[in-house]
Amino acid sequence: MRQIEAIQPKDLLEYQGSDASLCALLNAFAGQLDSRIQTALVAEIMQRYVDISRQLEAKQAELLRSDASRREAQQIAQLGNWEYDLATNKSFWSDTMRRIIEVDDDAEPGSELYYTRVHPDDLPIVKESVANIAKGVPHLNYRYRLLLGYGRVKWVHMRAVAKLDDDGRFIGMRGTLQDITQLKRIEEKLEQYNDHLEELVREKVAEVSRTQLTTIYALVRLAESRDDDTGEHILRTSHYCRLVAEKLLEQGRYPHIVDREYIDALAQSSPLHDIGKVGVPDAILLKPGRLTPEEFEIMKTHVTIGYNTLADARRQSDHNTFFQVGMEITLTHHEKWDGSGYPNGLKGLDIPLSGRIMALADVYDALRSRRVYKEPFTHEKAMEIIRQESGRHFDPMLVELFLENHEAFRAIFDEGVVDAAD
Repeated sequence: MRQIEAIQPKDLLEYQGSDASLCALLNAFAGQLDSRIQTALVAEIMQRYVDISRQLEAKQAELLRSDASRREAQQIAQLGNWEYDLATNKSFWSDTMRRIIEVDDDAEPGSELYYTRVHPDDLPIVKESVANIAKGVPHLNYRYRLLLGYGRVKWVHMRAVAKLDDDGRFIGMRGTLQDITQLKRIEEKLEQYNDHLEELVREKVAEVSRTQLTTIYALVRLAESRDDDTGEHILRTSHYCRLVAEKLLEQGRYPHIVDREYIDALAQSSPLHDIGKVGVPDAILLKPGRLTPEEFEIMKTHVTIGYNTLADARRQSDHNTFFQVGMEITLTHHEKWDGSGYPNGLKGLDIPLSGRIMALADVYDALRSRRVYKEPFTHEKAMEIIRQESGRHFDPMLVELFLENHEAFRAIFDEGVVDAAD
């Protein structure tokens, strides 16, 4: 058989030998073609391998840079990550996770080791939360404390989610652990600051309130001094009103009305009840004898004068409760339970509670006090008059409450009241 290193197609066309020789030459030519094709394929495969290898190297470098950035970000944020696989019962902790809980790099990660780092007071809720993840709770988001060496406390924020297979079965969990100790300290300082700020605001409001009340009391004292020998009437009535309202609160009466805000507003605004007397002439206000019908009509105008004065003030103030109760007291403290009072002849429960309370307090103090037209009555005499007027002048329920606490009324009058800010 003819041996040639490289058979060309023209050699086949010009060959004049036997058929057997031609067949051998064709087989050699086919082998030569297969070799060239294989060589080309191998070359192409190698080139592709080189390209893919370069791409993989570039991708690996990119991943390394990304992982380094992630690790750096986790370190800066004090954010560690962890994972647990149910099938192998193995856990993984990142380097930052280990630094947070302060364990060595060669320590075997797992729940038993981790739980030794959790503060004993927080351990039950941490175990319960982790167990809930395994039971189907989709995620965990919880803050708690670690108790580390030398009694140091570190606050952490745990976030976790369950890992489920395609059938929804629990196969593990993964999550993050963040050191929030510094954040917690800042939050505590902010809370302390807010508490202090609120206290400062409360003190300032109280100071302004005391100043306003002192000014109001001074003005009312000026008005009352025209027909009040002692000058303490307005303060005593304030104490009577507070006493009655406190007892109503204790007994659960009028729960939709009587609360702490109402009691304060009642006690603070009650001194305004006769502020309208500034509009009554001295000849009538200080008359020692009985008033004529015409004079009495003028005297009765003090309730509307006072009411309108407070209504004007209310429109210019945000202290709605204070002025609202003050307006009720001023207008209705001369109304009577049986409807025979003034200015509107209100009857029974149509009279605001504040007006009914003030009516009893005002009359008790007036009976006990010296007036230009009368000498003071004893406590017993005043108590008897009020008892007789139950259901006529006064609300029977309030009279009953007064009789139950009459010694407290006596003490307020006999011991005197001098603190306007009380």
